This record gives sequence, C-alpha cells and structure tokens, in this order.
Amino acid sequence: MLTIEEFTYLIIVASLSNNYVLVQTLGVSHSIRLPYNTEVVHAIAVVTTSVMMISAGISHCFETIILGPLQLVYLRTLSFMLLIFTVIMFHKYFIKKYKVLTDKFFNVFFPLLFSNSAILGIALHNSQNVTSVFQAMSHGLGAGVGFSIVLISFANIREKITGPHIPLHLRGAPIALITIGLISMAFSGFRGIV
Repeated sequence: MLTIEEFTYLIIVASLSNNYVLVQTLGVSHSIRLPYNTEVVHAIAVVTTSVMMISAGISHCFETIILGPLQLVYLRTLSFMLLIFTVIMFHKYFIKKYKVLTDKFFNVFFPLLFSNSAILGIALHNSQNVTSVFQAMSHGLGAGVGFSIVLISFANIREKITGPHIPLHLRGAPIALITIGLISMAFSGFRGIV
C-alpha cells in the first residue's frame, strides 16, 4: 500500500523535478497553443489533470490484468492510445452532459487533448517503473499538476510577451519557445532538491 509520504513524494517529483512538459519535452506544443482566456486555461488544466490521472490508472490495470498474462506487451502503445481515447471521450460526454463548458471549447480543446503526447508518455513510463495502480494514479496526478503549473504560468507570462515591445522577428512562436526554454531551466533547479 502507498503511504502518504510516498504519495506526496511521487506528486512532487512528477510535478516539479520530472515535469513532462519542461524536462521530458512532452506536450510542449499544447502549452504554446493556448487560448488567451485564462478561465479556459484553468478548465484545460483541470480536464488534462483528470485525464492524466485516470488514464494512468486504467492503463496500468489493463497492462497487469490483460497484456501481461496474455503476453501481448507488444500491443502496449496501441492499447494505451485506445484507452486514453476512451477516457477522453468519457470526459467529453460528462462535460457535455452537465454543460460545464461551451461547445466552442470542445471544438478547440479536445483535438489537442487527443494528440497530447504527455498523457501517453505517462502511461508508458508507468508501465516500466510503477508496481501498483495507486502509484500509477499518483504519478498521473503529479504529472497533471506539473502540466497545469506550466499551462497556467505560461498563460500568465504570455500576456507579458505579446505586444509592440517584442521585436518583430521574435513575435509569436519564437518568443514562446524562448520563454518555455527559460522556464525549463528554472524547473531544472528542482532536480537537485527532490
């Protein structure tokens, strides 16, 4: 069983020192293509964290119950992609059913969520390094929290890096990539702490 110290440690390591966006460069394109509305960014962060945590647990269970005993480990990536797609569709169904977000949000955000490489990266990382479903889900939660930290902080920073004070040839994606690189260097300082 997972103790509270191990749970806290996994969340801190996954969110800060082993951040999937900044350290392992998975899901960087999603943090750059954010909408300008910060309320939508918060909703994206919550949904992405939920998808990461649930899909990490389900993919671990699927591998230990079905893929491992049947010796079908070579189908790991394809099966994880299908499981993640199913989890995303359930999220979309419940969000649409309870009218939490608008239809414009669905048209823009859910295709980005389908192609988020960080979600698949968590599932594949868990298949090699995690021994229980609670570890997998806490690692998914920590990775989701780290992803949310990057999304929200970059959305707030992006307000400062747009405008006429930025040179013309650096506007848009170049200054966004430079900013992500600087944030990544700042997060690399957590490697020695945790």
